[in-house]
Amino acid sequence: MAGKPESLPMPTPGPTEILVRHDACGICYSDIKIINLGGEHPRLAGRDLQTDPVVMGHEVALTVVEAGENYRDRFLPGQRFIVQADIFYGGVGLAYGYALPGGMSQYGLIGAEVIEGDEGCYLLAIDDTTGYAEAALVEPWACVEAAYRWSDGAGSASEKLVFESAPTADAFEAACATLAKNTTVHLRFAAPLERLVAVDVGRIHYDGHRYVGPKSNTRGELRGGGTTWFVGAAGPMGQMHVQRALQLPHPPKRIVGTDRRDNRLDALRSRFGALARDRGVELLLFNVREGDPDFTALAPNGFDDIVVNVPSLEAIEQGFPLLAENGVLNVFAGVARGTMARLPIWEVATRNVRIVGTTGSTLADMTRTRDLLEARQLETGASLAAIGGLHAFRDGLDAVKNGRFPGKTVIFPQIEDLPLTALTDLETVRPAVYAKLKNGQLWTAEAEAELMSGRSTTEGS
Repeated sequence: MAGKPESLPMPTPGPTEILVRHDACGICYSDIKIINLGGEHPRLAGRDLQTDPVVMGHEVALTVVEAGENYRDRFLPGQRFIVQADIFYGGVGLAYGYALPGGMSQYGLIGAEVIEGDEGCYLLAIDDTTGYAEAALVEPWACVEAAYRWSDGAGSASEKLVFESAPTADAFEAACATLAKNTTVHLRFAAPLERLVAVDVGRIHYDGHRYVGPKSNTRGELRGGGTTWFVGAAGPMGQMHVQRALQLPHPPKRIVGTDRRDNRLDALRSRFGALARDRGVELLLFNVREGDPDFTALAPNGFDDIVVNVPSLEAIEQGFPLLAENGVLNVFAGVARGTMARLPIWEVATRNVRIVGTTGSTLADMTRTRDLLEARQLETGASLAAIGGLHAFRDGLDAVKNGRFPGKTVIFPQIEDLPLTALTDLETVRPAVYAKLKNGQLWTAEAEAELMSGRSTTEGS
């Protein structure tokens, strides 16, 4: 039935497979892109989803149920893992929840593509005390962490393009149109060009293009004691960036957050306002639907960091000129390749500012984020805004598409009868669970334990 789970026979693992139980699955806007694009999605090019549908879900916490013959000494029932979704096998890019069936099911089979991948095993073990939801949210959190793990291209990018003297704007655009992936463009000239230059900001995000100035500066982290602007600060990923900034050992002194929805901004202020005060950070939030704030007053010397969390060409074009000297513009949200921002690109050289972008995460990013979680130095669960059971997957996808909740949505596939519910509404839907939230709004391991103690399941769905 459309919009409802389908019941299938319980799969049996072959010799090079393991049967896993999906315990929690976060919903990502990338899942919406699959729905919107179908077989035109870059990760699913040419696939007929009518005859060969995708089981989505790449933000997953899972438990081993049974291992096939070849893996019985390596994987034991009850072992728990998270999945690094970007999988390469035999040189081919596969992904959990895309080419490979993902976490929007109660059970699934994992094969050699994941276990014997080009970079090793893409399953990362998690501690038995780690909650299902907070484990599933390691994947999006790893993407946030990865956004601050770049360098200026010295030894990290595969190619370089260097402009020692000022080209014409046409020549600059023509040269950049031929860039390979992971190319760093070095600008070392001091003169402005005759006009604004069109820069493919989609390729900055998806293809690892970077634009850097004449002076080496590998600062990837937000400037401690500086001024940071998060564009789209109150969406699910934006809130994660804000939370992370506030929890840094040396956070920015001032954080400016802009968004277009009052309810999201109110939620962000309620969730992290006290933390900002405790850390000595001035957290200033603005709804840009009501007009832009006075950015010059907020950052008289410019912003040290601008992180764009919405796929907005306007935001990129607006933000770049507002960078401070040695500032960083981070194109975090994915805009389509071929999206051309018109920028005074020479300011990369004259003010030594940088434009960078990242997409996804690596095994190293996932491992680092998992370790931060299990050392209790990062609260991934604090980004959770809504939960649901197996039958709430459809509602969850609609909610993410429409921006219904200010934070992440996580589904527990082993629970049947939990409707999609904002954490703050658990007071009436699951009052015993609500009682164990932190400050009546933040997810905790105790709340999850209470939820799971009263779960009802549909075995084999």
